[in-house]
Amino acid sequence: MAHKIFIVFLVTIGFFAFVSVGIHGFDYYTTPRTERAFRPDYAEMKPSGTFSHGLGIIGATMITVGVALYSSRKRVRALWNLGKLSSWLEFHIFLCLVGPVLVIYHTTFKAGGIAAISLWTMLSVASSGIVGRFLYVLIPRNIKGGELTSHQINEEFDRIGAVLRESELGTKLLRAIDKHFASITRPDTFRETLLTYFSLIKSKRQVRRAVRQLLNKSDLRPDVARTLYKAASARASLIQRSVVLIQAEKLFYYWHAIHLPFSIIMFITLAVHISVAVWLGYRWIF
Repeated sequence: MAHKIFIVFLVTIGFFAFVSVGIHGFDYYTTPRTERAFRPDYAEMKPSGTFSHGLGIIGATMITVGVALYSSRKRVRALWNLGKLSSWLEFHIFLCLVGPVLVIYHTTFKAGGIAAISLWTMLSVASSGIVGRFLYVLIPRNIKGGELTSHQINEEFDRIGAVLRESELGTKLLRAIDKHFASITRPDTFRETLLTYFSLIKSKRQVRRAVRQLLNKSDLRPDVARTLYKAASARASLIQRSVVLIQAEKLFYYWHAIHLPFSIIMFITLAVHISVAVWLGYRWIF
């Protein structure tokens, strides 16, 4: 429940920022560029104006903080036990999606020179980040968000299986789940991985629905039924991810080889853009 509240909070804040800024500057953004200089709010809304310049600073800061926090959580040993890695990733995604939106508003949908390079690399990084999030969820992970080894995956299968075998109904659920996924083979190509993954999503939903129906018909105590459902659902999810694991790891490796250089280029061009702006005297309210 706490995780869902956290996600809803982030989505709400992001949506509110997107809509409120858009409404505030709607008239300016829809005004032809050749006529914007004659508007009374031009000094405030132009890219170097108080409002838009502030959006650029806030957006760039969000991106920088988002990358720094998530990278530190992954690489600094002292932070490994500080919350789930998946929660840090979600906060990183929030900052690195809302940040670029504010930067786009900062440009007033017009950019040239080094600023344009910085903008487009930023958008490329943000877009590839969405793909990376999809690949991230394909790989089985522990409760802290760390990637499971093959041995740990097998141990998890055994643990869940042991929970289900504690009752006759649980054993029946275990057999039904394994039988349901038995016909699905491991993919060898990217296209097969996508098709298999979506097929697995459909199968997992069917399994969960069947498990709920069986549990509803049983006379088990609610807490016991809840334990069996969680175990059955966890096994279905683990099977789903294990089937596409090899291809997902390959794709994640190639994705990282592309995402990282673009991120470096983004920060270099951002630093150059900021340096030039300060050199030319655009220092916002300072």
